[in-house]
Amino acid sequence: MKKPVVVGCGNMGSAIIEALLQQGVYDAQTFTIVEKQQNPYIDKLATQKAVVLDEIDKLPSNLELVILAVKPQDSASVMKQVGSKVSADTLVISIMAGISIAEIDSLIPGVQIIRCMPNTPCSIQQGMIVYCGNSRVSEDSFELAQQVLSATGRAFQVTDEIMIDAATAISGSGPAYVFFLAEALKEGATRLGFNAEQSEMLATQTLLGSAMLLNQSPNSPEELRRKVTSPGGTTEAALKTFAEQQVKEKLIQGFKASYDRSLELGGKKFTP
Repeated sequence: MKKPVVVGCGNMGSAIIEALLQQGVYDAQTFTIVEKQQNPYIDKLATQKAVVLDEIDKLPSNLELVILAVKPQDSASVMKQVGSKVSADTLVISIMAGISIAEIDSLIPGVQIIRCMPNTPCSIQQGMIVYCGNSRVSEDSFELAQQVLSATGRAFQVTDEIMIDAATAISGSGPAYVFFLAEALKEGATRLGFNAEQSEMLATQTLLGSAMLLNQSPNSPEELRRKVTSPGGTTEAALKTFAEQQVKEKLIQGFKASYDRSLELGGKKFTP
C-alpha cells in the first residue's frame, strides 16, 4: 500500500483523511500532511503520530501517493514544488477543482495522475466522486484510487476527462440543488402553517427518508414516484403544476448551464 502524503488539510483534505481513518484504510501514523495553517484537526492527527509539515520542501523524495487538496489558485506553485519530490511510480490524486490532467502533468511530469470531482457530502462519508486517470496509471494504482476515494462514499472511474465536467454539473453542484429543494419544502411548509422548527424537520426528514428509500429500493426513481402518485390525488395535483411549469426541463437546463460553465472555466470548447 502506497504511503499517503496529503497536501492541503482544509475541509476536503481533512474529510478524505478522516474517511480513510474511519474505514481502516490507513492508520494515522502512515500519513504525512503538509499544511501551512494550523487547525484543531491537524493538532489531533499530530497527537496520533501523523507527520505534519508546514512546507513541501520538507518532504522526502520519491513520494508514493500524493493527494493534492489545495485551492485551485494555489495549485501552480504547489505542483511545481511537488514535482521535485516524485518519481515515475508516484500516484498523484488531485481533488483541485478545474485543474486538468494536462495542467498537472505539465508541472508534475512523468507521474501517474488521477483527477477527481468530489462533493461536500464526502465530509460525512456519503459523498459521490467521479475520477479519471492519465495513460500512465497502472491497474494497481486505479484499484488503490478506488479504495481511497470510495472511503468517502461512492466512487467510479470514467475514461474521458470531459466527464469530470459532467460530474461537476450533477454530483459536484448537486448538493446545492438538493438544498434548494429543501429551502422550497421548508418555505412551503411555513406558508401552510407550520412553525420554523416543524418546517425544517418536515423538509429535512422527507429528503433524508426519500434518499434512503431510493438508495435501498430496487425500483427506479420513476417507479417510486408513481407509487406515491395516486390518480386524482394530492401528489398528482402538485406534479401536474410542475409539468405545466416545465420544472424538470428547467432543472435539466440548469444542469447544462453548470456543465457549460465548468467547460468555460477549464478553457474547453462547448459541446453541442
